[in-house]
Amino acid sequence: MARRKAVPPVARPTGRRRLVELGKDLLILLLTCSALLLAWQTPLATQLRGWVTPPVQAAGPEAQQPEGALTPYALTARNSRGLYGTAYDKEGVARAFEQLSPLLEEGFATADAPSGITRRQWQDLLSAPGVYCAFQGKPPMAALSAWLGEGTLSQGQAQALLLAWDGSQVWLCWRDGNHYYRSRTQVAYQDHLETALGEFSPNGAAFAYVLAQTDEAYASVDPDVLVSMTVPQPREYLVSVPDLTGDQEVLGRLLSALGFQSGVGSAYETAGGLALNEGGDRLRMSDTGTVVFHAGEESRYPAAVTSLEEAAMAAWNLLNRAAGPWKGDADFVLTGAEEVEEGWSFTFHSRLGGVPVQTSPEGWCASFTVAGGRILDFTLTLRIYTITEIETLLPSERLAAAAMNAPSMRGQGKRLTLCYSDTGAAALSAGWMAED
Repeated sequence: MARRKAVPPVARPTGRRRLVELGKDLLILLLTCSALLLAWQTPLATQLRGWVTPPVQAAGPEAQQPEGALTPYALTARNSRGLYGTAYDKEGVARAFEQLSPLLEEGFATADAPSGITRRQWQDLLSAPGVYCAFQGKPPMAALSAWLGEGTLSQGQAQALLLAWDGSQVWLCWRDGNHYYRSRTQVAYQDHLETALGEFSPNGAAFAYVLAQTDEAYASVDPDVLVSMTVPQPREYLVSVPDLTGDQEVLGRLLSALGFQSGVGSAYETAGGLALNEGGDRLRMSDTGTVVFHAGEESRYPAAVTSLEEAAMAAWNLLNRAAGPWKGDADFVLTGAEEVEEGWSFTFHSRLGGVPVQTSPEGWCASFTVAGGRILDFTLTLRIYTITEIETLLPSERLAAAAMNAPSMRGQGKRLTLCYSDTGAAALSAGWMAED
């Protein structure tokens, strides 16, 4: 019988050899990960990331209430001791509004059918114990009613709200230009509104209509302008524009925020910027930070809304999502709404440190059209604002008001407003502005 050959012995690796082999494996793994990471930064990978990223969905009725979208820039609380007022102060206004807004919510929730009142009746209520809020632009009453109190007041718009006690009844009032309205509420005064107002101490603030009785400098100023005891000292801001047309990483962040999946490699040059077409939707980006969107046949930003306030919320959420990487300390507030075919158009303004910012020639930084169950188009002006330690030295409101009496400025009822004007300069300084 043939003998089976013996199996040659196999050398077993030593402990040191195992460590060497393990080190080689780890090195190969690290090199592979580094190569993948570098590849992931290429334009092709940016496009691939777009393919695997789901489209942005516009907020619907289930979205949360947009915090700060209807915060006033000025607020007063009047009690038996006098008037407390704060304006152009983000933290001060926010604290007072948070403390007093539940009263406005109750007012909206219990308001009955509104009726028109005269300027004199409005002024009498403005001089009574109550809460007054001044807003940028004219936000719609439907949004104010729904977001502040889930009420039923849905007609018109309001540049100011007032909740006041006339001695026997608490009224919810609002102003729309030169028209004034009020609704009876179920808000109790004794041990409720009176108690909340009593927590504020008078600080020398006054309305222009009171000051005009003894000082002609305020003759041309809107009578509801709030004049503080001290002159505001807003900070200066440095201004820069996101490089949407020259920096692929910046452009990629914008496209990702907006849910465009084709990536930066699909963008092509146009006069003054870049453009991208995807699924019939058109997106234009300029070197001045302007972003313009027009929808095609698809619903990139569906908005299954049935009311103005839900549509405004969908637009506000998309605005914050798109501008989020660059907005910094800027806040966006709803300033206007108009009905269009099958929907509404909205405007939003920005605010820095509680001071309004005038961005476009019309003042707004964003406009949206929501119609037919989707966001049809929008225009955004993207900015990066960086606060500095420099304080702006402003003339007093009295001097600014007196300047409005000059022949070139003459005219009753101009609203004296502190604001930043973003005209393309590298820095922003606040100043007084006379608005019609």
